[in-house]
Amino acid sequence: HGLGIGRERRCVALLALPTPYVCMLFLLAASPPPLRRAPPVMLSSATTAKSALRAALAASDGEPKAPEVLAAITELEPFSIPEPALSPLWAGDWRVITKPDFPDSLGRDAAGRYKFSLGRASFNMFAPQMLPVAIDSILNPSSAPAPGSPGAYEVIVKLDLLLPDASPLAATMENVAECTPVDGNPGRMAVKFGGGCLRPADGAPSEAWRDTFAAPGSSADLSRMQRFQLWVARRLFGLRRAEEVAADGTMTYEMPRAPEGYLDILFLDEDLRVTRGNRGSIVIAERLPG
Repeated sequence: HGLGIGRERRCVALLALPTPYVCMLFLLAASPPPLRRAPPVMLSSATTAKSALRAALAASDGEPKAPEVLAAITELEPFSIPEPALSPLWAGDWRVITKPDFPDSLGRDAAGRYKFSLGRASFNMFAPQMLPVAIDSILNPSSAPAPGSPGAYEVIVKLDLLLPDASPLAATMENVAECTPVDGNPGRMAVKFGGGCLRPADGAPSEAWRDTFAAPGSSADLSRMQRFQLWVARRLFGLRRAEEVAADGTMTYEMPRAPEGYLDILFLDEDLRVTRGNRGSIVIAERLPG
């Protein structure tokens, strides 16, 4: 990639990235550490097992790695459709029902929404990095791969930008990936994120939006380590961040040489999907009607 360094030094650069940044970009495919599970309880049907999972999620405040949730997932797995990565049921509009998996939560707002800094929620793609945001919802629209053509896997985050002296700005953050079934493993989907954007939710940038994002590509509030992370991403993966705001208020990033991760599909049917990423993150999503 024009770095003038060997494979060993590239590996050292990758390993220098912190876990949350690596998790989002699927940089490493190492097996996650074992998770503590509650004792299993044998259930007789998919309906019963799904109800038990939803109850466990409610009791754990949406935490997918709570022991009772992990035990409920284990009980649900045998009821999944066979070869889920090859199934047309993968496609559709999905809504994530587990808690947001961004690092360093800032707690919750008065409405109970989880808060993070924009930098943490966007993995340093957008500035100002320290601007607080509140997560409304996370959507997972997906399309099924076709012969010779990958499917799509999107992470769409609906959020409010919490300005210090003004009303919140509603925004949508999108991360777009290609997905392809892994040869020889019909329960695993390879995923490669290639870019995304942050835009006003109402489609029109206000004066406050343009003032907030006057310097969208700025690294002024990044730490030395965060700047190094972005340098590595530019060199190895071709990362390009927006230097200005488009006329419609959109800011984009692209990563044409993005690394590939994967999702193991633990359960899939007509209305529920449970996946585990290559870094151990668990996402439970329900299909939206229509």
